[in-house]
Amino acid sequence: MELFTRSSAHDVFRNTRKRRCDDARLTLYGAKNAVCSGQIVLREHGEFDITGIEFSGFSAPFIVSENDVGYYFQDYIKYNDGEYPDPLSDAVSVHVPAESSQSVWITVNVKPEALSGLCTFTVTVKTSVSDFTVPASVRVFGVTVPDADKSEFSLEYFLDPFTSLAGERWGDDREKFLSSYCESLAMIRNNSLDVQIIPLLCDAKSKRISETEWDLDFSYVGKYVDFMTARVPTKYIAIRSTIASVNGDTLPVIGYDGKVTWEKYGTKDTNAWFYAYIHGIYEYFRSRGMEKMLLIRLQDEPHYTECWKWARQICREAAPGVHCGEPLDEHPSGLGLQGYIDQYIPRINVYEEGADYYDRMRKQGSTLWVYSCCFPEEPWFINKFIDHPHVHSRLMSWGCYARGITGFLHWGYNYWSDTSLYGTAPGARFKGDGFIVYPDKENLRVKPSTRLLATAEGIVDYELLKIVEKKDPAAAMAICESLVRRFNEYDDDPDAVDAAHVRLLSAAEEASL
Repeated sequence: MELFTRSSAHDVFRNTRKRRCDDARLTLYGAKNAVCSGQIVLREHGEFDITGIEFSGFSAPFIVSENDVGYYFQDYIKYNDGEYPDPLSDAVSVHVPAESSQSVWITVNVKPEALSGLCTFTVTVKTSVSDFTVPASVRVFGVTVPDADKSEFSLEYFLDPFTSLAGERWGDDREKFLSSYCESLAMIRNNSLDVQIIPLLCDAKSKRISETEWDLDFSYVGKYVDFMTARVPTKYIAIRSTIASVNGDTLPVIGYDGKVTWEKYGTKDTNAWFYAYIHGIYEYFRSRGMEKMLLIRLQDEPHYTECWKWARQICREAAPGVHCGEPLDEHPSGLGLQGYIDQYIPRINVYEEGADYYDRMRKQGSTLWVYSCCFPEEPWFINKFIDHPHVHSRLMSWGCYARGITGFLHWGYNYWSDTSLYGTAPGARFKGDGFIVYPDKENLRVKPSTRLLATAEGIVDYELLKIVEKKDPAAAMAICESLVRRFNEYDDDPDAVDAAHVRLLSAAEEASL
């Protein structure tokens, strides 16, 4: 049996072989209130089974204990051009084909109250060939990462909580699914909760009652938001865009019968409806003392900006003080919305095209995030596709830090379509862009991916950079730029990422003294 270890920055393929510099000791480095991970890799000439993973012999349980350690088996997705590592399985056992490498991800959840220092332990990998013991260690640095709702960085995914996977909308199966959903969102440190309001209003039988009035029942909005925020530390409530995206000029309107029809913006009816809708959202969250958490989106990726401006003018009256922003997939839209938009969210290539403009808007008081959604597909941009190195998901937040950006939005958390465009079908063009988590239909839950773990690690890195920045801004930027200067100028070598991570932890520990 060939056995060696790799850091979390490495992709392990079926044909990955041991390097001369690899050894059989797992060494992890982490901060408090954060997860760190690494990989144990096994390879054999014949097929074999891994039948169990056990942890024992913790030298310092006040730093890390058996309850803090877990594992996943690396799984793979097959596309027309090859097989790629991405899904993670927490199955009890796994079968490994002959002449194939199998990664076992070891994850350590370092509690905020843990002491700093070194904890050693043993990982026993039980196989049908023999049992193998791997010495492991975790070096916990004396720095604590803030909870996600207190984080300097904001992360938002477009979510599909109403997937048909879980059957009845508000039944027991849905609650089981949403609980698993929340576990994965907490793991990835998602702290801006995407909420689709209109389906929830319709679930509560909302309807129009006069030419200018609607009976909007927010009970299901509250049920959903309360369920999610009780399980996922939340900084923002982001109201999903309403107007038809890109070149659209219509929006959904709830009628007298409670059904939704699509109507053109700017008419007497849509003026009355949109005011009632936005004001209803504002008053509901204000009644709960949550209005300062609100972010309102109006039209996703607007090209025809007059629609967006119309909606923004209504929001100023209906929801005073609430920031409105939007993902922007072309630079002219960003220019056209100057003076109206509070939160710029250009796609990463659009940001790089108009960086001077967006940086100027940020300095003038606008919030600046970036996003990715299928594009840019050029391989020299950092992106979240499965056929990119998964460490790109980690480097995305480094790119944000390098460019002075405070948040990242990605469209496709669980858009589990069978389409060949952005899913896991063999001919997918934007491989897995809608699959940051995977469906486990049999057990009504979601399964994480290597890109999810990498995203969480990157956000922790961003927080560490901010901690270093408070003491030495030049040092923080120097560490960042050793890996990432722009979203299309970076070093994704796993060994370079590992070295920068340890330097960052050491600098953050010193800054915390």
